Amino acid sequence: MRSYNKVIYYFFDAMLYIFLLYKRGYFVESTQLTPLTIQEYTEENQITQKRPAVIAEPASTHVSTGNNVVQASNIEYDASDTPVLVIPAAHDALATSHSVTPLMQTAIEVAITNQQALADIDTHISMPSALPPQVAAHMAPETSRVSFPPIQQKTWTRPHALLLIMLLGVIVVQIISGPSQFLGTQGWAYVLHGSPANNTNLLKSVAQQLTQHATPGASASTPTPMTPTQYINLIINHMSLAQKLGQMMLIQFVGPTYSSDLSAMITQYNIGAVLIFTANGNVQSKQQLTSLTAQMQSNSSLPLAIAIDQEGGTVDRLLNLDGPRPAAATIGATNDPAQAKAAGIQDAQDLASYGINLNLAPVVDVTNVYNPQMYDRTFGNTPAVVTTMAGAYLQGLQQSGKVLGTLKHFPGLGDVGVDPHLGIPHLTRSLADLEQIDWQPYQQLIQQGNVHAIMVTHEIVTAVDGSIPSSLSYKLITGILRQQFGFQGVIMTDSLTMAGITAYYTEAQAAALAIEAGDDLLMGAASPNDVAAMLGGIQQAINAGSITQQRIDDSVRRILLLKYAMGLLPIPTH
Repeated sequence: MRSYNKVIYYFFDAMLYIFLLYKRGYFVESTQLTPLTIQEYTEENQITQKRPAVIAEPASTHVSTGNNVVQASNIEYDASDTPVLVIPAAHDALATSHSVTPLMQTAIEVAITNQQALADIDTHISMPSALPPQVAAHMAPETSRVSFPPIQQKTWTRPHALLLIMLLGVIVVQIISGPSQFLGTQGWAYVLHGSPANNTNLLKSVAQQLTQHATPGASASTPTPMTPTQYINLIINHMSLAQKLGQMMLIQFVGPTYSSDLSAMITQYNIGAVLIFTANGNVQSKQQLTSLTAQMQSNSSLPLAIAIDQEGGTVDRLLNLDGPRPAAATIGATNDPAQAKAAGIQDAQDLASYGINLNLAPVVDVTNVYNPQMYDRTFGNTPAVVTTMAGAYLQGLQQSGKVLGTLKHFPGLGDVGVDPHLGIPHLTRSLADLEQIDWQPYQQLIQQGNVHAIMVTHEIVTAVDGSIPSSLSYKLITGILRQQFGFQGVIMTDSLTMAGITAYYTEAQAAALAIEAGDDLLMGAASPNDVAAMLGGIQQAINAGSITQQRIDDSVRRILLLKYAMGLLPIPTH
């Protein structure tokens, strides 16, 4: 904010300076000076004893002009606008020369033809004893007017000044409404031209292809019968690799406005999902949040999944907007699935009203040990209670088709005491206990067909993979979730910026390992540089052959099918 205040200060300072220049006549048309009499010239410039002179100076054509030198052949002007002509002592060379410049000729005429007028004001012209023929030929009768060569100055016209004032006005308006829109990556292109014009070109191209390949004999308005998967595949076929990789990014950002960093991530890197996070200052008011999500959607080449952690209780991101919502532990204690479903319906209404379509809830961890990070966030301490209550909440949340839920935190934080934000927990249960306790809610809810997304946390599961964090483990992501549980929805990582990951891997390494493991959405990038680093790591892995194009297409397909389920990608009807 201080930087914005400083910009405003400098703006008004510049405006004052322009105004003063304007009042002093700097913003006027450039004109030739009107010939003046010696008396007029003297009075206008308020000078006395300042006379044009022709001075003989041996072997020199240089003129000393005081404070402001204007060199023009052999004529220059000093700081008092007095024209001074310097004629070399070797004037016979001038007599035989044909290169006397017009400016020099004019000055000579001025000096010669006004000798008497100059004498009248006690001005003496000192001439060489012998003038060149060119000079003698121009001897003329006395005249009462003297034409001084105009002093050329670069000046601005009043329209120029007004244009500059208008441009500075645009600056101050942008500062007031959101300065980062022009003080960052997007720059003036955003201010002057608005958002990119290609925000719907991809989907329009797909729709045109559908119309062109309509069933023979059918009318032009008849849609091509197509399943959601076929439609998504058609979109993927029109996407570049950069667009596909961008869809795999779930980014966060700082501040309540559509900043230049956020704009760059959406428009330049084609990111697929955005996290609204109160701790990042993203939520200020109902109107602000609604406007922000709408602007993000309007500038995206494909509809965005806009996510939030709205669990209720201690993790209530919309507390200041909608009031408190009950915690999972409070709902679970009622042992009433109807209350859980009602809570889901309420959360969906709240989120949809702000343009949020993905809730990173419910938590399906089964609490067995105390973990301050998980306090009040789980539905119970038995797999049966967690499965029933989380299932009812998920049903209520998703029944409108506008907001989808996310089961978390696989493989389970119910039996660890370390927060992955701060370190890497070790889950030491046996494989049998994992399947009977921690993984029961996942398996049963997946089988019910109501799960669209699962979040994977960062921990070492010693019974499955004792060396690699779960979010980057092929054995856990592909081996357990994909192959053993048969889950074909979107798998996202918890934030890759947590200490449980950053202590061991760079952003580029973590991103590549996550894709190799089977993750679809990578959470955590908070700036264009973060996104570039992650995409660079994935691209290097593709170049090295450890990630295939088919692997990328599989993830993008799941992400776009998720957006279809949100109602963001309806199949064109004509």
